[in-house]
Amino acid sequence: MKIAAFDMDGTIYFDGKIPEEIAQSIARWRAEGNIAIAATGKSIHSARTSLDPFGVTMDYGVLYNGTVVTDSAFEVLYEEHLPQDAVAAIARHLEGIDGLNLYCTMLEGADGLVCRGVSGPTNHIISNPRPMGWQQLMHEQVVLLTAWAPDRRDLQREVDEWVTAHFDLETSHNVGFYDIMPPGHNKGWGISWLLKHLGIERDAVELYTFGDSFNDLPMHALADVSFSFPWAPAPVREQVTHVVLGVAQALEEL
Repeated sequence: MKIAAFDMDGTIYFDGKIPEEIAQSIARWRAEGNIAIAATGKSIHSARTSLDPFGVTMDYGVLYNGTVVTDSAFEVLYEEHLPQDAVAAIARHLEGIDGLNLYCTMLEGADGLVCRGVSGPTNHIISNPRPMGWQQLMHEQVVLLTAWAPDRRDLQREVDEWVTAHFDLETSHNVGFYDIMPPGHNKGWGISWLLKHLGIERDAVELYTFGDSFNDLPMHALADVSFSFPWAPAPVREQVTHVVLGVAQALEEL
C-alpha cells in the first residue's frame, strides 16, 4: 500500500489556489488505489475551503498539525483540544504586542483573530478570520493557537520561551508562524494515529511525505521517502530524502 501525505500551504496550495497539474496528479494517485492525506496546520474550515473549489479530494485529513484527524468528508475521527486555562493565559500574555497577531482555530467555523499587533492585511494563509477577544476563548474548545510574527524570528523565540516555561504543550515554528498544540501532537503523530486506527501496520505501507516547512519535519522523519522544495528553508531541505521542483512531477514518478 502506498500513502502520500501532503502539506498544503507552499506545497500544493499557492496564492489562494491549487494548480491544475497538482490537482490532476493527486486524482491519478488516488485512482490507482493509493491513499492521499492532507497533513496541514489548517483547520477543517480552512482545509475544506482550500480543497473543494479545485475539485481535490483527500482520503483523510491530519489537520491542525496532527491534533485532529478526519475522513474524506471531514468527519472527525480523532480530536484533542488545548487546555482552556492555557489558552486564556497565552492570549492575555500576547495581547497588545506590536508585530504579532494571535489566531485560534476550533473544530467548527472560520479561524479567529484574538490579538492584532500587525498593521495592514492579516496574511495570505489565514484569510478572513473572525475577531475574537480572549474572554470569548473561555467558552470555546480551541484546538490550536497560532502566533504570526512576520520577519520577527526574535519575537517568535520570545513567545516560545514564555509558553514552554509555563505550559507543557507541543510547539512548532513555521515560516512566520508559531503554532501551539496539545502536548505530543504533530503531523507525524497524527499519521501514526491514523495508521493504527485503520489497522495498518507501519511496515505494510510505503509512506511518502511532501512539505516545505519546519512543522513538516515530524512527518518527514516518519516517511520512507520525503520530499521538499527549493523554496523551503535550508534546515528543512537538509532533512528530506529529495528536493524536487514540485509535487506533480514527483508524484507521477512514484
